[in-house]
Amino acid sequence: VMANERGLAGPLGTEFAPPYRADRIRALLTAGTGWRAADMAAVHTDTHLASARPLLALVRRLDPAGLGESARHLRERLLAWDRHMAAESVDAARYAAFRAEVVRLLAAHPALAGLTGPAGPARADGYPPVFRPWLFATARIAYALESLLTGGPVAEDERPALVAAALEAAAEDDTEQPWGALHRLAPWQAVASGEEWPSVGGDHDCVLSTSSLPGITHLFARGPAARYVWDLARRDDSLWAVPFGASGVPGDPHARDQLPLWREGGLVPVVTDFARLRPVPLPTPSDRSPAR
Repeated sequence: VMANERGLAGPLGTEFAPPYRADRIRALLTAGTGWRAADMAAVHTDTHLASARPLLALVRRLDPAGLGESARHLRERLLAWDRHMAAESVDAARYAAFRAEVVRLLAAHPALAGLTGPAGPARADGYPPVFRPWLFATARIAYALESLLTGGPVAEDERPALVAAALEAAAEDDTEQPWGALHRLAPWQAVASGEEWPSVGGDHDCVLSTSSLPGITHLFARGPAARYVWDLARRDDSLWAVPFGASGVPGDPHARDQLPLWREGGLVPVVTDFARLRPVPLPTPSDRSPAR
């Protein structure tokens, strides 16, 4: 198991993902035997968010007596939550809203004012969308949330008050909507299409890694670029799926035909037998969508 963590890839790079995804995959694989290629979809789409633990630990330490009634109720819900960012989970949506408030309060903290002040890198309007996850300071704060809650420039004695304030702010909105209603695919496009994109579960540190920008938007533009399962005993049983389709040409029948499968974690057979493969002509310019 690698999952972009340091581990096996240590000698090959300088920047790695936290171990949450790799640890979860190991736990899932070692919990059973007799795995078959089709069973891997359950691993690909797992939504457990272990990285919620440090933030929820701070929530647990809060004295309920110091919170308003709505915040106390939200605290109880978050502590009882199963930590799965499932598309149908309302508690996952409440956690995401609370986390977003924590990120926004951290971004406004004086210790980070040099990065996120009115004229600083927190302003999103100066960046093309494709670069915002890397250059937008609030997004970087969101991805460094665990470090900032357990160390970093915000003093330890200030963190409980910040978490309590975020809990109070998140509790003001008692809308009961599932995570999938907020967490929708928003792919980067040179020309906006106005298309309604699907909702998907998962989150940045889930095995189903669909990364939004906490504190900015619940929409996500980064997710599993492709899913492959190779059956080493019988290659014809291998499976795969990509986010849209095998063709990137607008108007081609295979430009979007795998999107429903990708959304649900479905997989299609990998065909490598040349006797079954046939060329498919690309659409002519007149068949494609008009350029804008």
